[in-house]
Amino acid sequence: MTYSDPRKPHARALQDYFAGDKDATIILHSSAGEHEEIRVGVFFREPDGFFAFELAALELCRGRVLDVGAGTGVHSLYLQEMGHEVCAVELLPEAAEIMRARGVRNVHAKDILDFTAEPFDTILMMMNGIGILGTLDGLDRFLRDVPRLLKPDGQIILDSGPANVTGDSDNPAVAITFPDDGGYPGEAWIALEYRGQIGPPFRELYADPDTLIEHAAATGWNCEIVFHDDLGGYVARLTLPSL
Repeated sequence: MTYSDPRKPHARALQDYFAGDKDATIILHSSAGEHEEIRVGVFFREPDGFFAFELAALELCRGRVLDVGAGTGVHSLYLQEMGHEVCAVELLPEAAEIMRARGVRNVHAKDILDFTAEPFDTILMMMNGIGILGTLDGLDRFLRDVPRLLKPDGQIILDSGPANVTGDSDNPAVAITFPDDGGYPGEAWIALEYRGQIGPPFRELYADPDTLIEHAAATGWNCEIVFHDDLGGYVARLTLPSL
């Protein structure tokens, strides 16, 4: 049995966990060969469970913050507590409802490309927040469009990393056929499984630092890598040149 909506397994798992099923687990399958079980509690972690790259990114936030792909609000809640005015945008309406229930004050269930608001000082895109852009073309479109949401001296803070190819993407336990595009390896295909039901594959973009810097420069942005970890993950700060 399968879901027709590729992100529905994630949404259903978040709802079940929030309703009390603390053992809720989703399985991530990818064209990069990953087969990873993810305990849903990680999406509800407290600040003492944040990773080093998250803390590095959050320390860079200033002023009015737009949290893109805010999930269940772990970063929005933290930034609210730090005194920031935060606006959270999340594609999954189920996650947006959970955020509201958890105390995030300003939540919008929207695609970031359809979202409008007064400009922000910081746009935050955490937990591979650029993944929702899908492809490098999607990244370029976003970088050309998003200045409308930033003040002239504003910044984008994001994390990402290279797609880690771990082996053959064919998993005999799961009937998934990923498209074979032969393009940039960071333009991965992801399929999510929850309680034996699998959603159709969808795009998830991973961009290594050199690729991000290249595409940022091509669309008019300065890009500074401000944090690296031992697994190839990093945090970047993007700004527009002063006029």
